[in-house]
Amino acid sequence: MGVLLSYTGLVDGDMIAHLVQLAERALHHSPRTRKEVKRATFVLIEAIQNVLHHGHIDDRGDITLYLTLENTPLGYQLHCGNLMEEDTAAQLTERIGELNNLSHSELRKAYIDALCQGGQDVRFGNAGLGLISMAKRTAGPIEFESVPHESGLRMVTLTATIQG
Repeated sequence: MGVLLSYTGLVDGDMIAHLVQLAERALHHSPRTRKEVKRATFVLIEAIQNVLHHGHIDDRGDITLYLTLENTPLGYQLHCGNLMEEDTAAQLTERIGELNNLSHSELRKAYIDALCQGGQDVRFGNAGLGLISMAKRTAGPIEFESVPHESGLRMVTLTATIQG
């Protein structure tokens, strides 16, 4: 039990592979099932991609991320946070609330519908598949917190619990 991976710093598309490699190495030594390890890895990738798509890009063109992956009595718990513009954070809060209210079968239907429709979700891009995929693979609702930051942006934290 305890923290398996913790990262705070800049993130870009190239960092995903490095963070996944670190997570996989840490998860390999964990007593959980292979299914849980695969789910945790998938949710980690989707969470980082969500930050890349919606995170605040600073004046230098950088996006900052904090990420923690823990092994808890409830299962793996992923905490992922970043700064966001206020309107983006509000839209994401609304979308996660919508997904949290769906049953597993409704999430599967929403995923298939999004695939069939193709195109892009106006608010979330990629047809919103990443968030739906995360919701399908987590145990219980995705926790989402958005608090004011001294910069005038919102500090957004997403917490997902993954079980077998």
